[in-house]
Amino acid sequence: MADQKINAGIGVPAKAPFRVLLVDDQAIIFEAVRRMLSAANDIELHYCGEGAKALQMASEVKPDVILQDLIMPDVDGLMLVKFYRANAATTEIPVVVLSSKEEAKTKAEAFHCGANDYLVKLPDQIEMLARLRYHAKTHKTLLERNAAVEELKRISLTDGLTKINNRRHFDMTLLGEFKRARREKSSLAVVMLDVDHFKQFNDNYGHQAGDECLVQVAEALQSSISRPADMVARYGGEEFVAILPDTSREGMLHVAEKIRQAVFNLQIPHEYSSVESVVTVSLGVAQMMPAPEAEDSQVELLIKLADQGLYEAKESGRNRIAGVN
Repeated sequence: MADQKINAGIGVPAKAPFRVLLVDDQAIIFEAVRRMLSAANDIELHYCGEGAKALQMASEVKPDVILQDLIMPDVDGLMLVKFYRANAATTEIPVVVLSSKEEAKTKAEAFHCGANDYLVKLPDQIEMLARLRYHAKTHKTLLERNAAVEELKRISLTDGLTKINNRRHFDMTLLGEFKRARREKSSLAVVMLDVDHFKQFNDNYGHQAGDECLVQVAEALQSSISRPADMVARYGGEEFVAILPDTSREGMLHVAEKIRQAVFNLQIPHEYSSVESVVTVSLGVAQMMPAPEAEDSQVELLIKLADQGLYEAKESGRNRIAGVN
């Protein structure tokens, strides 16, 4: 049966309606619930008449509350509640059991399986509306809070100017990749780069132009990597870094050259550089394969080697790549 939407009102503010998914094999129950909710302009009712399809429909509809029968011909209602809790898309959606069974043991089993509430068919209209609204509001509040936490986490790991990963995120990721490389006996590479003569650029073109330059360099750096596991970050000031897990020396040098060329191709004028008439970068590369007994602190050696390579690139003329294994 097609989804049904309830749109009538009893003094509730006009906001996005709460989505309620009714799972019940009896069409007569759906009609009864539809009538009970017909006066609520803040509730949008969706109906699933087959318990076997409830999980998929819940994942698609993303309801704020699931109102579900316990006894259905094609699936055990209690088992279905467990499925909701085990599925990432539905694990936090409140489940209100709607059943003809009144025994305390049945209610206890429903709560044990993960139900949030229990209603005996068919409850009073006012009671049903109150319970559905309570659980829906609680769910929306939880979603908003989770979204706020994720946004704060994202902000804490993102560089405010360039919008790529920041130093904190880089440090966390590098340690994680180091541990993985040690565990899987694979290689780990780092590319560190610095904008050549950036101080002169800033002093002569102004800080606003300097900021725009860093943003463009960050974009060029980001566009130079393609694998999901690769990661770029602003290391600090005009310094950037890239993590390349499970990468050969040839692959590392290829990416480094791709970055160098991408920045050069930006053709950002820099008449105060002793290297070129446009902005360029110097790059230091380093690669290692951590020994099984390597301490976590040895990840710092990789950074040290990349930084050493960067120093060598600058000393030997800039706008080039240098480094060691």
